[in-house]
Amino acid sequence: MRAAGAARLASVAAALAAALTLERPPAADPADAPFTVRFLAPATGDTLIGSSEIAVQVDAPAGLSILKVELFADDKLITTLLDPPWKFSWDAGDSLRSRTLRARAYASDGRTATARVTTQALKGAQRARVTLVEVYCAVRDEQGSYVTDLKADDFTVLESGRPQKIAVFSAERKPVHLVLLIDASRSMQQEGRLQIALDAAAGFVEALEPGDTAAVVAFSDTPRLLKEATADRAAITAALQTIEAAGGTALYDSLLSAVGLQKSVEGRKAIILLSDGRDESVDGLGPGSLHTFDEALDGVLKSETAVFAIGTGEKLEDEPDFEHRRTVGQIFETLAQRSGGRVFFIKKASRLKDAYRSIEDELRHQYTIGYYPASEAGESGEARWHPIEVKVKRPRSRITARAGYFTR
Repeated sequence: MRAAGAARLASVAAALAAALTLERPPAADPADAPFTVRFLAPATGDTLIGSSEIAVQVDAPAGLSILKVELFADDKLITTLLDPPWKFSWDAGDSLRSRTLRARAYASDGRTATARVTTQALKGAQRARVTLVEVYCAVRDEQGSYVTDLKADDFTVLESGRPQKIAVFSAERKPVHLVLLIDASRSMQQEGRLQIALDAAAGFVEALEPGDTAAVVAFSDTPRLLKEATADRAAITAALQTIEAAGGTALYDSLLSAVGLQKSVEGRKAIILLSDGRDESVDGLGPGSLHTFDEALDGVLKSETAVFAIGTGEKLEDEPDFEHRRTVGQIFETLAQRSGGRVFFIKKASRLKDAYRSIEDELRHQYTIGYYPASEAGESGEARWHPIEVKVKRPRSRITARAGYFTR
């Protein structure tokens, strides 16, 4: 009896096991499971400005690998992410226009998933209140070496004496848009000065990085645009080699001409000025420019363009201007210090390469700092000067940064 009962129990257990096996659903096929991507940030209706975080979430079934996620802004690929978290810090600029962002995720089984989000533009009075002020600055220690390990918290920015909250910070090198402004007056013939200067400038051009552009302007009695802004280094160098020395020195007119080339340019801008004398006509009986130094300085500051001034020649630093109001040294130093550039006085033309190399180093080691002014400076409709001071928590450091900006 016991044997028969055990047999019956075994038979029932086997039947139950068979029934459970038949009722168990088959394992899910990853190809049939949902695979989606969606935006976590920004949200529809947000406004993007300056450094903005883009974050997406990818939902995929177990066993399915995500190969990559591509991010697009207005149909332009801005980055490819290969590993989670699927986040990217993107510089949206200062245009405040509507943006269409798109994310496309690629799965290991060949499928793709796409998501879109459209941000909102700001117009009119809103736009006037949300203006990003960018300051490019370099920091050197007491030995003159560049300090490259600073973070946003190490800086303090004051506008009109009031601390500003830093909203954008980067230690990465940004593309720079240059105007090479070369003195081609008759005095540059002395000691082969012009050819040495052109060779030094050509070496500087060779060191430009991808994304950099340069225009070439030579000046004597008048400024002459020899090459519009381009990233073609060979074309820039070829334009430099066409310069010949003759005539007077229209320094201030030429600065304003260079400023005009930079007006519509966004981002980091600089004029690299090389000259061996004061603003003066070829006969020495009058000024060389129709405009004045004050007009040239005003134009430089309103264009938010840094001036790196190289003066070459014996005693140039102490040479008085035509009106004997200031020296050439004071002119160059004022242009450089107020605009965020530097000044170099080179007595021997053979040392000009050193000056260009120093400018190259400065441009390579600049930090980018951006803030939204605490005061709504643009409401009066007038172009007012707003002084800026940048400080850093590093004892005995020297900072190169522009001294302020005009309300646009």
